[in-house]
Amino acid sequence: MQHHSANQWRNGSDPDNFMIIAGILFLLGILIGLSYGYPAIVIASAALTLFFFPLWLIRGELSFFTLFIWIGYLFALQSGFLLGSYFATPDDEA
Repeated sequence: MQHHSANQWRNGSDPDNFMIIAGILFLLGILIGLSYGYPAIVIASAALTLFFFPLWLIRGELSFFTLFIWIGYLFALQSGFLLGSYFATPDDEA
């Protein structure tokens, strides 16, 4: 019988990995916001969805809880996009 730590989640996934992925998505959103417009964030959000749902389904991790993780990933990506768009906006100095 294998011993698992208290931080282990189903199928060996570690909850800390969810935050690392969210941080990477936030940084990716900033880069998209600095460089591209709204079509790019829509495509990135769709790609994120089309990547993670089949992955969770194949690994047998698709549950009600993973919907909240997906929402968190989308929030991280899109809030990074908003911050990057804010920094990319030229100043309105006259």
